[in-house]
Amino acid sequence: MSLSHVYLPTALVVRYRACDRETVGSALVDTPRHLDALTVDIGKRGILTPLSLGFNQEFGTLDGNHRIAVALRLGLKSVPVTLFRQPLTPRPGHAQLMLPEDLITLQDAAASAIPLATQDQQ
Repeated sequence: MSLSHVYLPTALVVRYRACDRETVGSALVDTPRHLDALTVDIGKRGILTPLSLGFNQEFGTLDGNHRIAVALRLGLKSVPVTLFRQPLTPRPGHAQLMLPEDLITLQDAAASAIPLATQDQQ
C-alpha cells in the first residue's frame, strides 16, 4: 500500500468523516472536554498527526474525526492528510460516497505527493 502525505482543503476532507464529533459522543467519556483541549493544542501547535484518508472510486473513509472537528472550529482552510488507496472490499460501515470531483482531486494529490517512505529518508 502506497502512502502519501499532502495538505487538502478542509471542506473536502470533512465530507468523508464517519460522524460529527461536535454532536455525536464516542468511547471517550467526555468528548466536549476532549475537543476543547484538542482545540487549544491544535490552535497552538497545529495538527501534528495527519488525518488518514482512504479512497477509491466508490467511497472514502477518514480516520481523524476529532481533528477534523477541531479544524472546522478553528476555521483551518487545509489539513495534513495521509492518503492511501483503499480496496473496494470490504467496504467499511463508515464509508462515505466518493464524489467524482473529489476523486479527481485525491488522485491528483496522491500522484503528485512524495511517498512517505521517501520523505522519511530525506
